[in-house]
Amino acid sequence: MSKRELVVVGLISGTSADGIDGVVARLPAVPTLQDVGGLTHWHVPLEGARREAIFAAFDTPRATADLTCRLNFDVGEWIAEAALATIAAAGLRVGDVDLIASHGQTIFHDPPASARSRGSTLQVGEPSVIAERTGITTVADFRVRDMAAWGHGAPLASFLDDLLFRPEAGTRVLLNLGGIGNVTLLPPRGLGDDVPRIACDTGPSNMVLDWIVEAVTGGAARFDRDGQLAGSGAIDDEFLGKLLDDDYFRAPAPKTTGRERYGAAYAARVLEEGRARGLGVAGIVATVTALTGATVADCIRGNVAGSHPLVEVVVAGGGARNPAILREIARRLPGVALTPIDDLGVPSQAKEALLFAVLGNAAIRGLPNTIPSSTGARHATVMGKVVPGANFASLMARLHGGARADGQR
Repeated sequence: MSKRELVVVGLISGTSADGIDGVVARLPAVPTLQDVGGLTHWHVPLEGARREAIFAAFDTPRATADLTCRLNFDVGEWIAEAALATIAAAGLRVGDVDLIASHGQTIFHDPPASARSRGSTLQVGEPSVIAERTGITTVADFRVRDMAAWGHGAPLASFLDDLLFRPEAGTRVLLNLGGIGNVTLLPPRGLGDDVPRIACDTGPSNMVLDWIVEAVTGGAARFDRDGQLAGSGAIDDEFLGKLLDDDYFRAPAPKTTGRERYGAAYAARVLEEGRARGLGVAGIVATVTALTGATVADCIRGNVAGSHPLVEVVVAGGGARNPAILREIARRLPGVALTPIDDLGVPSQAKEALLFAVLGNAAIRGLPNTIPSSTGARHATVMGKVVPGANFASLMARLHGGARADGQR
């Protein structure tokens, strides 16, 4: 292995908190799509008491300081377990891994209200626990540095999207359908790096759908498998119009949102109003699915420059496996190809974990890992806090004993 190439484990528990995704990737200083073609992906479900503990922290009145403090360490233990499982799945030993990069679990995200205000964010999953349990140097807590620079701390995927997927011609959109949807609009490479890369959260994707399905089935189902419920119901256009009458959907990019706005309380109101309108479960799910499709399509249409027409939307995340969501997006973007990210060599469920592997790889090398035009920050930063592991001295010797990341000596 080259002195400059690192074996990195990337880990994330997403907004839906249904599990921890991990990847192992071998990354040079500036990776290309070809460099990530052989990554290993592993998923560790979060179930039972673990998932309940996370959801208790989402409930602001119940999320006391002692609960959040304990959860920070507990999630660190769970992420460490997932890291070791991912390493084993790749057929590697702990000593073969240079770096762990962990997003952790977002508990609260408060984006800035304007360009002149600063927001705040909190991710749990103590990196010191991860480094202690694995012996591997760990980078974590990425979002806070971008927010300190007056950014939204999201969507951080814009960094990976721009690095790996920017097209040679036309505009390509990278769409991630997680608990919250987010997009990155990528202009042609020929325009150079000074052209803005617009990115934002589109609004609720799987989060509201999953909550409603779990509520109406008494927990027997946690999501609308294959979009079957939505496919069996009719969209209530009047109800959809009311849901779309939302200040967030009208706000310009960059913008971010999360569970604080579109979490359990929002989903419960949608379910209650749907029932009050006489809709059955299938009709409510069909309408909320259409909400996801409409907000994604509206956001894309509203931000594509006419001089560089949209040629492709590359789709990742759990929602990429829901045909009903994809149909709703496709019918609002006629003539535009919807391409699974798997077709480009990255497993859909692995993308967000790969993002943090790439962010951590840049951070440990001291390289900026944000795109300010995507997050709204005043300048690019090196995001991530480093907790040295037992391998830290040897890692630093490898990184700094040879050629620098920029090729100078």
